[in-house]
Amino acid sequence: MKKKLFLAMFFLILVFIGYKYTYQDHREISSEKEVFNDRALVLKQYFHYKLDESSGKYLNKTIVVSGVVSEIGANAIMINESAYCLFDEKIIGLNLGAQIKIKGRCIGYDELLEVVKVDQSVILK
Repeated sequence: MKKKLFLAMFFLILVFIGYKYTYQDHREISSEKEVFNDRALVLKQYFHYKLDESSGKYLNKTIVVSGVVSEIGANAIMINESAYCLFDEKIIGLNLGAQIKIKGRCIGYDELLEVVKVDQSVILK
């Protein structure tokens, strides 16, 4: 009887841990402390010349990049042809050539296009 009770408790604990691991709370990127705060060109150079080191240092981390808007899409912008920033909502009131500062999560470096990709972006004032 004690063995069955122990196994049942053990199984329930495993199910609870699995549930908590699978359904974690979403990150609030806009309130996190950034690990990088510089121009988009500098971040691109880090990834271009030191890909392995930079991937471990900045991948899935909160970063802040600044620069000039070089392309605008429906919900994405390109900064200095170096950082491709994705937004959750449509971008309104932003012009090409505008100086901008973005905070978001670094999701990697696209070697083909040679740009750093950032998602969950927000525009900083």
